[in-house]
Amino acid sequence: MKEEVCGYGPQGWGTYEMERKDWSTLKFICERQTPKAEHVISPGLVDLHIHGAFGIDFMTASQQEMIELAESLPGYELFLPTTVTAPLEEVERAISNLPQHRKIGGFHLEGPFISPKHPGAQPPEAIINYAEHAEEWQGVLIDPRLKLITLAPEQDEIQMLIRELNGRGVIVSMGHTDADYNEAITGIGMGVTHATHTFNAMRGFHHREAGTVGATLLDDRVYAELIFDDKHVSQAAAQLLFRMKGPDRVIAVSDSTLASGLKSGTEITMWGHECIVGEDEVRLKSNGALAGSAVTLDKIFKNIATTFGYELAIRSCCLNPRNELGISSEPTIWNLWDGNGVHLSTFDTQN
Repeated sequence: MKEEVCGYGPQGWGTYEMERKDWSTLKFICERQTPKAEHVISPGLVDLHIHGAFGIDFMTASQQEMIELAESLPGYELFLPTTVTAPLEEVERAISNLPQHRKIGGFHLEGPFISPKHPGAQPPEAIINYAEHAEEWQGVLIDPRLKLITLAPEQDEIQMLIRELNGRGVIVSMGHTDADYNEAITGIGMGVTHATHTFNAMRGFHHREAGTVGATLLDDRVYAELIFDDKHVSQAAAQLLFRMKGPDRVIAVSDSTLASGLKSGTEITMWGHECIVGEDEVRLKSNGALAGSAVTLDKIFKNIATTFGYELAIRSCCLNPRNELGISSEPTIWNLWDGNGVHLSTFDTQN
């Protein structure tokens, strides 16, 4: 039985046809799309911000565990394992265990050059100033596998680092930052092109001082991360972000932690914090604050698709991160979703 499939496939946006979810029968029909399709096709998911999942944490994982993680993430084509703010030796150990794997595109260094005013779940005792520790961190900062760094652009003497990394093609992101509007705009002028989990752990918007959030919303040079897990950001805030940034400048991320896939009520120790896993969330036991997310990007895709439509889900979860990373090759992973954004199957062109 032939079924219509809409979305973004090997021939781009349009309507396709396939028989009984048999990928070998996929055929491009036309560029017309059905706004509420029964089945949706997309390229593989690209997650630029993920700390772990299924009990595996990048900071402590072995190479084999990272391979297992890469092969377990549903619908993923590529991801950047993300560090947490930690002493140098712990970060070095984590990246030394980063295996060569087609789905691992390098790493995202989150911290340690961030603001103690907005640590989120980052261990505050490990936050440092770049000016005082630049030399000792050079080995990590010049690692060719470094693809994205989250930092606070208001830190002393960090502007030179922003320029240097930007010149090498590393994506520089402002996050866990107390930068006011002018400091954020100055950072953007130096080479900041990305905002980490927009709205969360950054100076917010005020009508007299627009803050980091205001700079992110207004400056078209900046890609804005969004954790749309129904916990970190309200629907209205997400709608505002899509409206202000447009469909091509929002990048959905999971910010997934080892808590993803664990049973609700499970108590875990993560990054030195005692945490408890809830329904699609993980929180610090000490104060109830969110400690990253407990969902992978396929769940984020579902939330965006059912709230804002599958086109924005495909752009923010698949196409926009590919574009920011400069990936020009054809996707090797394709996903099929039902009309409610539930992941149905994956087709791997290399298998």
